Amino acid sequence: MIQDGHKNNRLKITSDIESLSLPPLGDNLYYYEYKTKALINKIDQGADQESPEFIALYNTFVGGLYENIIYEHLMIYAKNNRYIDRFILKGPHQDDHRNIKNGFLMDNKSQIVFKSGYKDISEFDAMFFSKDSVYFVEMTVVKNTIDLRKRLKKKRSLLRLLFPRLNIRCLVVVTKEAMGLHMFPDFCTIWTTDTIDVYPVLEKIRDKNFVKQPLQKQQDPKMVDIYSIEVSNFKYYSTIKWILYKLSTFTNVPAQVEFLKSKNVENYFNIYSKIFISFISKEKFSEIYFDKLDSLKELMTKEFIDDRVYVAVEKSYQDDYKLVYYVQYDKKLKKIEQNEKGFKTSDKQPKGFTYSEIKFLKHQFKEKNRMTIKDIKLFKGLL
Repeated sequence: MIQDGHKNNRLKITSDIESLSLPPLGDNLYYYEYKTKALINKIDQGADQESPEFIALYNTFVGGLYENIIYEHLMIYAKNNRYIDRFILKGPHQDDHRNIKNGFLMDNKSQIVFKSGYKDISEFDAMFFSKDSVYFVEMTVVKNTIDLRKRLKKKRSLLRLLFPRLNIRCLVVVTKEAMGLHMFPDFCTIWTTDTIDVYPVLEKIRDKNFVKQPLQKQQDPKMVDIYSIEVSNFKYYSTIKWILYKLSTFTNVPAQVEFLKSKNVENYFNIYSKIFISFISKEKFSEIYFDKLDSLKELMTKEFIDDRVYVAVEKSYQDDYKLVYYVQYDKKLKKIEQNEKGFKTSDKQPKGFTYSEIKFLKHQFKEKNRMTIKDIKLFKGLL
């Protein structure tokens, strides 16, 4: 099955890809790394294959193998498709790993990653170019495609910033068991394949006497490394600083809200999911929500670092906007968001983006970035 996501689609699935045929790939699949030791031990011990632990190990292997099969087929496909100009090499076909601060790179897992400030912004299963478009590829064996569809927005928005002169397209490769295919956006071309039979591959991995044939490389000028790709400048933290500066240039809240909802900021919201706009004191926060603090009793006994409650505008997958808050105390970071019962809180990881964003903003926020109670209430109403 193929969904043609845009006019004049040049990407037609082949029978080899649809059937996940292994013979055209030689022994290339065995040059990828698989974390199969625990899974093989479970099989050798006759473990319960319905147990959650076994299923988790098995699904991890299935997902990785499926991605590698599709990627290997895509290389062959790209070589033989005149529409495709350049195809990005990864895995065993490219071993140039660099620890760069900003830009595309091949990480230590041989995956295509875009970094900013040494942090991973997004990972791409595969990527290729035509004369006027860049395609990113998403592959999964998961039946429910909701999370996959959510990821597309962020990746497309990032690529729109990096390749402003190109159309941004996506090739989605899923099994015929996948649901919700009609709900994918129109920039997607969808290929559906048969379900994967992992055991022929797993048996060879288990076989200690198995000797793999040399890696089959697709020798063609189209095959390029990720470092040869030129992109427009995008820096994660510099953009946060720019948005904050722009907000400070507006003299009233309606103008700030209008700016945050503008086309200029839309891509950034899809990448960041939330944008920090200001801070208020713990006392002012308590005054605004005095009638809803029962759900925050324990949290409000803590001493917040710098006495700050950080204010951010969050954009949902359904394009709704709302105010959310973040507080730091005792080396912990908590997200606070309003619900029908008052507030709910959630922990943010010390190595996550939100933690590093607040660390950065501590030095960027000035007194002019402090919001009043009146401003907060007006902001909520206008969102």
